[in-house]
Amino acid sequence: MASAGLRRLRRWRDDGLLYGMYGVTAALAIVVVLPVAVVVAGSCLDTSFLGLSSEQWVSGGRDRVSFKWFLYVIELYGGTMLFSLRLALLSVGVCLGAGVTAAYVLVRRPFRGSRLLEEIVLLPLSLPGIGMSVALIQAWSVVRGQWWLILGGHLLYTLPFMVRAVTNTLRSFDVARLEAAARTLGAGTWQRATWVVLPNLRHAMVVGSLLVFAISWGEFNVSFLLNTPLHQTFPAALYATYTANSFQVSSAATVLFLAVVVPALVAIQLAGGRDLVEQGV
Repeated sequence: MASAGLRRLRRWRDDGLLYGMYGVTAALAIVVVLPVAVVVAGSCLDTSFLGLSSEQWVSGGRDRVSFKWFLYVIELYGGTMLFSLRLALLSVGVCLGAGVTAAYVLVRRPFRGSRLLEEIVLLPLSLPGIGMSVALIQAWSVVRGQWWLILGGHLLYTLPFMVRAVTNTLRSFDVARLEAAARTLGAGTWQRATWVVLPNLRHAMVVGSLLVFAISWGEFNVSFLLNTPLHQTFPAALYATYTANSFQVSSAATVLFLAVVVPALVAIQLAGGRDLVEQGV
């Protein structure tokens, strides 16, 4: 009887802990999801009860459900969205070319100071974006205002993720032995890279590209001071909607921003983002 009662108490304790963890998880989910739900609702519903809207002059301003704010944002900030998209795609391309090559050299052709160089590549991640943008402006003041200077700022924060993803993958299998086996079969340098190395890096390159795209699309800190009236990223325009436009406009702009970044984040998970987290990316 005593042992049965003890087992019952333990079961109640374990169930209580389990339900407690469920409750904490549900509370955290509500904290995260509720603001997003409010923003999504604000992008298409009449939220005049929250205050006066600066865009009520638009036709249909009193409609209970309307998607006119999306058209308004696209018309006003469509150019900045395309510019951010171009920067994100260019960041992916440059990181694939430079990041994969650098990671291969660091792992397969190490040299004195290669480990230090690998850590230096990661250094921008620990520095404030405003500090990095000021450094770029001072270092490249001659070309201040060029769009590719903003791209350089994005690369400082995206290249480390590609390098880390590829170096971790290269260290997870014996690439040297595979290359040696291919060499004995008569494969040249480009053949070994095409048939042996790159196929084994495909997973890391895909996930790294998705990470680079998502980070570049949402990068704000380093871009804020590098932006110019002619070259402005969408996160900076998004910030402007929060400070100068109504809740409906800023909500619509936020939904458009999420419409691009959320699929990339979902793709990262589907492509194996958990593996990269376990590897320390």
